[in-house]
Amino acid sequence: MRVLLENYGDVRVFKDRNILGVPRFIIETIDPDFGFRNEQTFSCVWYNKKTVLEIAQKRIEDIDAQI
Repeated sequence: MRVLLENYGDVRVFKDRNILGVPRFIIETIDPDFGFRNEQTFSCVWYNKKTVLEIAQKRIEDIDAQI
């Protein structure tokens, strides 16, 4: 089950667990023009919440720069 941590409009950050029970973060990006969905998965072994949220904010800046 995914838990929504942050919602930045077209970029959403979730936290869940993989099959082995290891927590992971998922950044879901929705393309504003066509509605395509892109998911990036980050293991909590190597990434913490602060780092993943910074990556998500950079994705928002990239999307805003395209518009």
